[in-house]
Amino acid sequence: MNNQETNRAGLEQGRAAQAYQYAVEGSKLSKNKEFKSYVKKMPMLIKANGLGAAVAFAFAKGSKNGIAQTNEPWGLIYSQLEDWLEKKGVKVQKNQLARLLTETSSASYRSITIEVLALLNWMKRFADALIEGESED
Repeated sequence: MNNQETNRAGLEQGRAAQAYQYAVEGSKLSKNKEFKSYVKKMPMLIKANGLGAAVAFAFAKGSKNGIAQTNEPWGLIYSQLEDWLEKKGVKVQKNQLARLLTETSSASYRSITIEVLALLNWMKRFADALIEGESED
């Protein structure tokens, strides 16, 4: 394996490990089936509407008075995306991801979108494994 493949494998492993932790957090919610459902829906929302609109939707559904409610599925997903991007070096203030996306360059927006979709791909897998049943939603 060459150096680039090793780096990519390490990146995927780190992404997978964090996605597992996020799925575990989601599995502890009282509405964990909704969390599972929303994690599965989020990539489609991003592809259909763009990352900014999808993130704004999640924030609108999961926040109260401008603060993400991490005890609610949409609020937790929004907060987890902020947390992951912060870990990846994106300077995002708490509860400001939607705003950041409106102010970032096109190149940065595309790279953030790719990163979020990759994380959600792992989160979907782990949510499927950790949370039984489907949402009535």
